[in-house]
Amino acid sequence: LCCSPLRAEPPADGDAIPLFDGRSFTGWVMTDGSPVNDGWEVVNGMMHLKPVAGPRPGAIRTTAAFQNFELEFEWRVAAGGNSGVKYRAREADSPFGRHFFGCEYQLLDDAGHKNGRTPEKTAGSLYDLYPADPAAKQLRPEGQFNHGKIVCDDGRIEHWLNGRKVVEAVIGSDEWIARRQQSKLAGVAGLGEGSGVILLQEHLSEAWFRNLRLTRLGKGNAADR
Repeated sequence: LCCSPLRAEPPADGDAIPLFDGRSFTGWVMTDGSPVNDGWEVVNGMMHLKPVAGPRPGAIRTTAAFQNFELEFEWRVAAGGNSGVKYRAREADSPFGRHFFGCEYQLLDDAGHKNGRTPEKTAGSLYDLYPADPAAKQLRPEGQFNHGKIVCDDGRIEHWLNGRKVVEAVIGSDEWIARRQQSKLAGVAGLGEGSGVILLQEHLSEAWFRNLRLTRLGKGNAADR
């Protein structure tokens, strides 16, 4: 398979970038760099991951890489659905083979999927590392769109769900190291460090995405040139 190199965006503090134009997959490719396949479609201003009936369509990623940013997006999954938004994702070797690995904002129907019983795998969580704060979390019912926000500012990471901060983590902290060692991501070198792509996961579930906008933060962006 032909793989295209990651294209890094130049720094521009405070500029909001629409990652999705509502009409096409411009700026998005399959993980191997090929055009987005027909398992995905654009309909009514949304990216729609169709129900799986045959070969899995696979995840899609941005052609550009980003390091420090605020990413806002709206999402929903079908009943019992599971998906995710990976960020600072890069291709890397691991005990699971060579794949795109990064931090992941979990998207889930908590009530209808088995992962809803594992705090670190519920909606809004930093997948398999940090659970979404149940006291702050307000997940909308299945069938309604939720608003997500991811903040990456050097080592600081935040996840927001429907206007409330539900995760805060610091890459490289003692807590981060301990949680990584206990997770299935322990063998992935450099997880969440430096720049990487935004990736929309395909996990055998129908999903919808809209209004994806990224604002670059100043620190660290020079490394993305």
